[in-house]
Amino acid sequence: MNKWLIFGGGFLTGVIVTFLVLVVIGLSNQKSSPTIPGAKMFEQPTEVVQESSFKVMQAIQENAALVNAKSGSNSFGDMYYMGTLYLLINNEGHYYYDDEIVKVPKGKKVRQVGIYRYETKMGIEKTVPIIEIMD
Repeated sequence: MNKWLIFGGGFLTGVIVTFLVLVVIGLSNQKSSPTIPGAKMFEQPTEVVQESSFKVMQAIQENAALVNAKSGSNSFGDMYYMGTLYLLINNEGHYYYDDEIVKVPKGKKVRQVGIYRYETKMGIEKTVPIIEIMD
């Protein structure tokens, strides 16, 4: 009888430890980059993108959106956002919405962290840089 209690206790402990390890792995992966079909993330951020303001064209998911870079302004000071198209990701819990203006805070940089391939509603394949605002 005593052998069965030791075996059962060891088995139950093994199941609990395995479950806890899987939860920790899942949480650590969740905090990294968002899982977006068609996205290929680089191991390290690459070049700095020299943009200071973006307009959300379409929110893809909670923390990722297709954005246009600022391309200029008119004589009234209104900004035009017809510049390069990017996929902007954010791992800090900010949720993007359509037509939102995203400004790069002072002291932060925009870096390319991957490539995003997708198909438009017209069936055209597009490839855009994935960017992230970071220190």
